[in-house]
Amino acid sequence: MRPVTNAMAYHDDRAIRLYDRLAPVYDRLHRRRLRISGGEAQAALEAAVRVEIGPDSQLLDAGCGTGRFARRLLSEGVMPKQITLLDPSRPMLARCADLPVQKTHGRLEVLPFSNASFDIVTCAWAIETLPEPYDAVDELARVLRPGGLLCLTFCADKPPQGCADWIMRKRLSCRNTGRFLDIDFIRTRMTQTMPCAVRLLPSAGDAATMIARRHRDKHSGDCRAS
Repeated sequence: MRPVTNAMAYHDDRAIRLYDRLAPVYDRLHRRRLRISGGEAQAALEAAVRVEIGPDSQLLDAGCGTGRFARRLLSEGVMPKQITLLDPSRPMLARCADLPVQKTHGRLEVLPFSNASFDIVTCAWAIETLPEPYDAVDELARVLRPGGLLCLTFCADKPPQGCADWIMRKRLSCRNTGRFLDIDFIRTRMTQTMPCAVRLLPSAGDAATMIARRHRDKHSGDCRAS
């Protein structure tokens, strides 16, 4: 687990306070964002999880926000062994109070979990809001079990494909709620952090969904990305 530096805490706290204020209206704003650009990337992440998840799975949704993804899974009758929701914003996490899952307040850069705790780790629309997104990738990989699946969805530094992409970039910049990350850097960080097979899922717009299957150790054999 990494220590939190003063600079990291300062910048992260500013972002957390912003999301604290946005919590009451976040779902409405996020639905609009997905309609304009990002809906395909979100759908790709959810599809990957639905294929992977089973009754014995332990899933972590890091940067869960208001718990919309977990709520959708439960409403569909998907019942893994355990779902854990983590978010650094207490007001956002409070919006998950109705969900019968484990809820944890914490930072993505210093996850409060032991190594290899989860079979599936998801993180959507969160790492781009952090001052050190690549440290968060390291932590998400650390808590993933051998053979497990890490699923990331984030604002990606792609060439704008139209007015919708341009508008979303301007809004993100004006609100200071994140940035657009380099896809190749994220891919490289994943492979440097853990032995894995990485796959970029097809999606249009200014977002990307990337999944990484962590290889099993030499005693249990390699596992390929699905």
